[in-house]
Amino acid sequence: MKKYGVLFFALLLCFILTACGNSLSNANTKEQEKDTKATESENDNSNNNTQEDSGKKTLDKVGDSLYDLNTGTVTLNAMKDISNKKLIIGDLKVNFLNAKVITITNLSDAFKAELIENFGGDPKEFTYAQILYKTENTGNDEISWRGFRTAVTSDGQQMDLNFNLIMGLPNPSSIKMMAKSKMDDNMDWIPVNKDEKSIRLKGENVLKRDNSKDDAIVYGKEIKMDL
Repeated sequence: MKKYGVLFFALLLCFILTACGNSLSNANTKEQEKDTKATESENDNSNNNTQEDSGKKTLDKVGDSLYDLNTGTVTLNAMKDISNKKLIIGDLKVNFLNAKVITITNLSDAFKAELIENFGGDPKEFTYAQILYKTENTGNDEISWRGFRTAVTSDGQQMDLNFNLIMGLPNPSSIKMMAKSKMDDNMDWIPVNKDEKSIRLKGENVLKRDNSKDDAIVYGKEIKMDL
């Protein structure tokens, strides 16, 4: 009987130890799941915060500043409504929207490399006037236009705007417009000083697809605007 009693006690002890082991294992598993969920929740919140921060991509009032990974720290120095400005070259009508003077500091390596390639030197910051405009072909013929390729600052400094094309900005290089059509969201960058007050923009010639017409070429015009 004693042998059976000892054997029964040993089996009971094994059962108890196994149950305890399973209990501890389940507790550890649940704790790990809790930690995992907490980490996932933290990551989700982090992602949401990053998306919210990256979503702030507009400069609405003078003094506003934001960080852009592609360029650097972007600050709005001045902003002006220029919607009263229009430029008509043949069948092309350009409706201006607004002008902003913007300075970029803490330049990203990639953006700094682009500036060096286009302007040389060792830039620490970059200030430019950003001009937004829309285009409309008011005629019955298809036309083409190369946008604004030259600007002159208030102190008479002439600027070549071809760098807009190299940097991928939507300043038309050879835009083609169907008859009676419109295009929005055109943009020009003009390098200026922070205290620049005005610029002159030169619009390129407007060409009709049918070059047999008397007005197949309408020569470009310039326009002055305050900043």
